[in-house]
Amino acid sequence: MHPMLLIEAAPGLVYVNGRFVGEAGGPVTPLVRDGICHIEYKQFDRWGTDIAFRLVMKGGLLVDGLPRDVYAVQWPSGLLEVEIHTQEDETAQPATIQSLHTPFGMLLIMERGDSLFVGFEDMPATELPAIGPFTEINVRTQPHPTMPLVVISGNGEDGPFSLLVRLDNPPLLIQTGFGYGPSGNRLKSEFTSASETAKAWLEATHEGATDRAAELLLYPMYQNRYAQLVGAFEQIVTLKTPVQGLAPVEWGVLQLITPQIAHIKAVGFVLSETENGWKIEQVIM
Repeated sequence: MHPMLLIEAAPGLVYVNGRFVGEAGGPVTPLVRDGICHIEYKQFDRWGTDIAFRLVMKGGLLVDGLPRDVYAVQWPSGLLEVEIHTQEDETAQPATIQSLHTPFGMLLIMERGDSLFVGFEDMPATELPAIGPFTEINVRTQPHPTMPLVVISGNGEDGPFSLLVRLDNPPLLIQTGFGYGPSGNRLKSEFTSASETAKAWLEATHEGATDRAAELLLYPMYQNRYAQLVGAFEQIVTLKTPVQGLAPVEWGVLQLITPQIAHIKAVGFVLSETENGWKIEQVIM
């Protein structure tokens, strides 16, 4: 794996270690596996953003160096996507449609058009995935032994949905589900494929629902071993590209290294179809 940089930002120029490499959103640029890379971004807009920062690389992975309003996700292929947030038009503020008292303050569920936002009162909000026009929204706390969570569920244009959010500042979306019931429980129709069975195992393992996760394994006694293999993670993602020779079914798990840096690890699954549906034979990292 060799790290490759892609800057995502408003139109502008990108320099790496003083060398012009192209425009934001343009071709990827190779980075050193170990050491420091200096990045400069100059927005085309006359009143736009000029910013300089460094990327601290160790073993091909980004481990430190991002300033405020710069976020990075690194994929198993080595692709490092760095997103620079520039000043946005704040004239159209989201409208509050639900609120929930939490130990951390008043949590607000807001909408603007077809978009949903979640945030604490008088604090930055997090935009949630597009669900299209929705007819019903519910919010409730989700018991968890180590982290404060809420579930935002309801009915959208494509049917029921459920969003699992961790109460950080700003709140962090952990998990997205479509085809969920109003209680946040997954509907049985979602288990009809090997890929969805593997994802359901990751979801149950992430939530600490050990018995539910073990039911999806061909050999339930390996649940703890596989859970330790995958480790703690924040979110399940679809991989951009398959990992060569990993497994027939693959998902990615997002792990936060810092509040602004995330690494995505590939998780492979070998499954077999039984009379009781798809079962996971092996989990591979």
